[in-house]
Amino acid sequence: MSKIPLNTILAAIDKKDYGFYDRLDVEGRKQLAPFLLNRYVSLVKGNSELASYYLMATNQRVNNQYFELAKHPKLVWQLLCTVSPGMGTQFHQWLGNKKKDKNTSNKRKKYILDLHPNAKSDEIDMLCEMYTDKDIKEIMKLHGDEGKL
Repeated sequence: MSKIPLNTILAAIDKKDYGFYDRLDVEGRKQLAPFLLNRYVSLVKGNSELASYYLMATNQRVNNQYFELAKHPKLVWQLLCTVSPGMGTQFHQWLGNKKKDKNTSNKRKKYILDLHPNAKSDEIDMLCEMYTDKDIKEIMKLHGDEGKL
């Protein structure tokens, strides 16, 4: 079987085509990646109210017990179909994970941890996000640690 275009799969979800999964052969079903479809369905580009609806509906109906549901791909398909409000085909965008430069990130985190030794792990993570590179350089200059990073 040839590869099923992603826009065909997402359009079937938007149209609440519950039978789409049943019409696929074994090879076609293998092409459906429930986890990735879950990510795609939850993100709709355009109207902010509609985008909010898709995100909240996906979280309530599919993400809530996803790892137990993942054992039942047909059920995941059906739940994904329930997310659509039946307002036609939408543009579902992919939002990948934010990539960090591990080497620089770890050095920054260690430096911030040295500055705030009594801070909790989640507070250190928050400070890593809050401090800009410029902030870190200024702090290093004040502490005489300019060559550490």
